[in-house]
Amino acid sequence: MSTWDPTTRFFPVGICLHMPLRHARMHPMIRTMLALLLLAPFAMAQALTVADLDALRVEHRAFLDALAQVESGGKDDAVGDGGKAIGRMQIWEIYWTDAVAHANIGGEYVHCKGKVYAERVVMAYLHRYGKKALADKNYGKLARIHNGGPSGHRKHATLKYWRKVEKALASD
Repeated sequence: MSTWDPTTRFFPVGICLHMPLRHARMHPMIRTMLALLLLAPFAMAQALTVADLDALRVEHRAFLDALAQVESGGKDDAVGDGGKAIGRMQIWEIYWTDAVAHANIGGEYVHCKGKVYAERVVMAYLHRYGKKALADKNYGKLARIHNGGPSGHRKHATLKYWRKVEKALASD
């Protein structure tokens, strides 16, 4: 750590006026606390509530029904992928963990066997990785994210899945 330069003007907390924050002469703990305080409103603003998710469920009802039809034939007790996926939406535990980290829905993984909870999990996941696609009702992109993960919409392997969902959407 360099010594103090009396010719440099500092704020009381030690932020040098002529240096960007990442180069500031500040105790690392103070810098971390400041960053957390500045970023906290953004993190809190993104947390979805159950009411938010339920509104999304209503808005995207036909899409959710098509996903459920393709995934499990709409069966809540379905188990697939060698026991790794459960419920009507065939949700893997890692998918669930990712979704509940983004939304305040609580619950446990086993609750994905219930229709309402599973749909909330799917909406939370898709809101996290396909927020613009949700707003645009880009169901092709959303289905491919659901099937192939956060970058599933870029994977050629998810096109066949999207075609199945698209067919189920057309039959509604």
